Amino acid sequence: MNWGQAKNLLIVAFVILDLILVSLYLDIRRYAPGHSAAGQAEPELVAHLAENNITLAAELPWEVPSLPLLRVGIEKQNPYPIALSFFGTLTEVNVIRPEDPLLELVFTRDQEELLFYTSGVNVYTHRGLDRSPSDQTAVQAEKQAQNFLATHGGSEGLTLIRTVPYRRQGTYLVEFGQSYKGFPLVGASGAVLVVTPEGVENYWRRFLNVLGESGEPRAVITAAEALSALALQRPRPEAIPLTVREVVLGYLNRVYNADEWEAAPVWRIWTGGDSYFYINAFTGELETS
Repeated sequence: MNWGQAKNLLIVAFVILDLILVSLYLDIRRYAPGHSAAGQAEPELVAHLAENNITLAAELPWEVPSLPLLRVGIEKQNPYPIALSFFGTLTEVNVIRPEDPLLELVFTRDQEELLFYTSGVNVYTHRGLDRSPSDQTAVQAEKQAQNFLATHGGSEGLTLIRTVPYRRQGTYLVEFGQSYKGFPLVGASGAVLVVTPEGVENYWRRFLNVLGESGEPRAVITAAEALSALALQRPRPEAIPLTVREVVLGYLNRVYNADEWEAAPVWRIWTGGDSYFYINAFTGELETS
């Protein structure tokens, strides 16, 4: 055998060895605790959840990253330009400065109302829209919601999360969220719209700014551990059956009496509609909804 043939055989042998090692590594990572492939929950976990009246109908993320706390703050808004985008003119609009310290301004006209809260939350309600069932599709509702956002404060930094049927046929709850490095800002952030065939009936939005990271990154618990924590800590499990439809790792933001705060990583567990549970990804504690 000449040197050229021996060299080629060695190259082929090393390539095969590399493929075997990669395969073994992936198998170990796939089935190691905390790294189950998406949708492959351990039977023990499924049984444990069932014992606590919880059905798992979601894929579980296997990533277990190390994350820091996140510094987040309210994005200050001038209410008047936003109000103009809703009403077109303020000539016949009532502008009220309420005594409630949590409310900054209230704009009303006929059956429309726009509230600006000191927490950075804006709420718009349009009463009197036709409530008759309709054949509006989810895609049509999403388009309505996106157009509404584009003309009422803008949609920059928001991504569509989900669209679900809401109360009446043809009406949908359309949810948008913000994120940081691929991790969503969950809780009181983003935008939620109730879209009827006649238009947007309700609009909730909070403008947030990510100011930076705080402290050193720390390892988070697994999605499976978060579900186990939910099973053990949620109140009255025997009375309220749950179906887990989605498990997502993100940063929890509440409505605080502050302009800035530190947001902790949490596992957000969605059980349908507007029902969520939040498990602290550092401590495993069930956060108050």
